Amino acid sequence: MHRSLVALLLVACSRPSPPPASPPVADSAPHVVAAVPIDAAPDAFVTPSCVDDGKPYDEQALRARLAHLASPELDGRAPGTDGDRAARAFIAERFRCLGLTPAGDDGFAQPLTANGAATANLVGYVPGTSSTDIIVVGAHHDHVGDKHLGANDNASGVVALLAVAQAVRQHGPARRAIAFVAFGGEEGGLLGSLHFVAHPPAALPLERVVQYINLDMVGSHKAQHGVAAFGAFPGFASTKHLVANQRKYPRTNVWLGGHSVRGDQVGFCKQRIPYVFFWTPDDRCYHETCDTADRIDYPRMVDIAALAGDLVLGLADDTADLAAARARTGCGRSM
Repeated sequence: MHRSLVALLLVACSRPSPPPASPPVADSAPHVVAAVPIDAAPDAFVTPSCVDDGKPYDEQALRARLAHLASPELDGRAPGTDGDRAARAFIAERFRCLGLTPAGDDGFAQPLTANGAATANLVGYVPGTSSTDIIVVGAHHDHVGDKHLGANDNASGVVALLAVAQAVRQHGPARRAIAFVAFGGEEGGLLGSLHFVAHPPAALPLERVVQYINLDMVGSHKAQHGVAAFGAFPGFASTKHLVANQRKYPRTNVWLGGHSVRGDQVGFCKQRIPYVFFWTPDDRCYHETCDTADRIDYPRMVDIAALAGDLVLGLADDTADLAAARARTGCGRSM
């Protein structure tokens, strides 16, 4: 992640613009069709589904995905590199087989330039059934490269995001739409998330986003025996759901509240969107070559992913008026 220090400071916020006419609402999950030859057999037109290829929070599956993203072959996924392209292809294929609806400029891809290098955000969503609200879940996919493999920062967040996406698809459509965004260019200054906020996809207007959930460095719980849930302040809907669900994970300590003034939630907070930023400290190997897959605290990473998934689905089905709550509180104050 971009160097992140805990700070109890209010991030400057601005007011949202009027709501658009066509939010993403649907009665059923999307069906994804692949590009195939014109003379192909009928079954070839359907992308094989991976929705039910296992339990969403299976530790071995998350280990395997993280090992791939943090492999020496991908060399840290710096923007514009072969590793970056390979990571984006991996994420896009998982989005595709999970049946997410593409919302980028080119399929799932929302191209951008990160300090002169071509990269992209990957954007997909599950439509809601009865609400125009949107929950956004994000994790940056890039790292600094040059033998800095970025296992915790932020392959851990990406595999957690993919696990949550699978849990959502197995759950079935919720009241609110749920969008999943893998951001590029975070290490260069939050470039991917700021680009998304400045140029939201037509299907995901920012005015309808009622909650952002950020997953960044969630694989080092053992370093200080805890995970921060920045932005989860008393009285917020997110806090209610976190408190209700964290008892399911007795070995995972959750620190509620406080603002982090750096991270992909910053652009959302400036638009008065409430956020929860899951983050575990990693003082030893943050932006060092020792940030490798063998150091990840996998059991707690799985717990954090599952807790985030509980939060996402809880908020997506919450009957409270989250749009009114966003208008009232914005992203909150330091408490």
